[in-house]
Formats: sequence, structure tokens, C-alpha cells
Amino acid sequence: MNPDVLAQNFKGKRVLITGGLGFIGSNLAIKLVDSGADVTLLDSMQPEFGGNLFNIAPVKDLVRVNFSDMRDVHTLPYLAKDKDFIFNLSGQVSHIDSMTEPLVDMEINVKAQLSLLEICREYNKEAVIVYTSTRQFYGRPKYLPVDEQHPIEPTDINGINKFSGEQYHILYNRVYGLKTTSLRLTNTFGPRQLIKHNRQGFIGWFIKKAVCGELI
Repeated sequence: MNPDVLAQNFKGKRVLITGGLGFIGSNLAIKLVDSGADVTLLDSMQPEFGGNLFNIAPVKDLVRVNFSDMRDVHTLPYLAKDKDFIFNLSGQVSHIDSMTEPLVDMEINVKAQLSLLEICREYNKEAVIVYTSTRQFYGRPKYLPVDEQHPIEPTDINGINKFSGEQYHILYNRVYGLKTTSLRLTNTFGPRQLIKHNRQGFIGWFIKKAVCGELI
């Protein structure tokens, strides 16, 4: 996005980014700080999820960081109640992990998402909430290109739970008027992406293999 447009929309705005020390959250944080936003980051710092203080090095003195879990319903009201924008990026994104620990995946991708929406309904109905969803719940494509009319046929627990999280955001918009939107991201890659294992997307993992001269 054009930096001037970003500055117009976010200068002086209070922003909360859940999962803010991860790959997408940290890149977003840097852009928002550059645009003049007042940024708060929430991250549980679970090693396998990709949160890393190194990711926000360029703006480490210009953001607030709260080390807590999205599942902590005592911390969330304090963080969410006065924000103009909430970028809801926190989640368990590994399809492999969702099959080995399905209840953990459900707690993070369903229960925690519903808790945030309930908190916003009670304390901050005016916040704009952007949820990062996934194309995963479409399953194996029946035709190309995949569009929003494609059948929903998740191939794993993560796909089911992410779809549920998205539908809660849409429902709270329709029923309670919360300003929610959902982005169905597909194979995102870029700076600060976690590449130490293959559980968060194949592009970064393939590039790591190639750079290290290993078999892809």
C-alpha cells in the first residue's frame, strides 16, 4: 500500500496486533509505526509459533509489547478496550500440529477468537477488527482459480477451526454490528518468516533447503 495512504488512515490511531512478534505481525507493526500509529503487540512467544523479538528490532523502542496468551481472558479486555484497530493475527497455523494436538488448535483458533469478539462486543464495539484466515479450508481445488464460491472441504483440523474462527467474525458483524473483516491468506512469504521447520508453509522451507544446498 502507498505509504501516504497508510499515514492518512493510521496516523495517531491506536492499534493492537495479536501475534505481533510473528512473521506477518512484525512486518505489519513496522509499517504501522512508520505511518504514525500507536502500536501494541500481543504475543505468547511460544517458540514453535514464530514469535521473536528480533523481528521488531527496527521499531523495538516505538511499540508496546505484552507477553501474554490470546486465551488469557483477563488480559484481553485491558488490551482491546481502547483500540481503533485490532489486527487479529494470533493463531496456530500448522496443519501438521493441528492433527497431533487438535484440542490445542481448537482452543487457539476457535475459543480464543470467540473470546476476543465477546470482549470487543462488551468493551469496544467501534474497533475495526481484521482477522487473518486461510484458503486452507477450501481443501483440494475442484477447479482453478479457486474463488469464494468454491466448496468448503477442509482436509485437516486446522482448516475446520480456522473456518470456524472466520465465521464467528462474520456472525458478530451481522448480529452485533462489529466492524470485522476476514482475509483468506494463501502461501504468504517474506522477511522474518519462520523457516527453522516445515510446519508454517512450504515456500520458506523450500528456499531454506535451496540456500543450504539440501535436497528439496
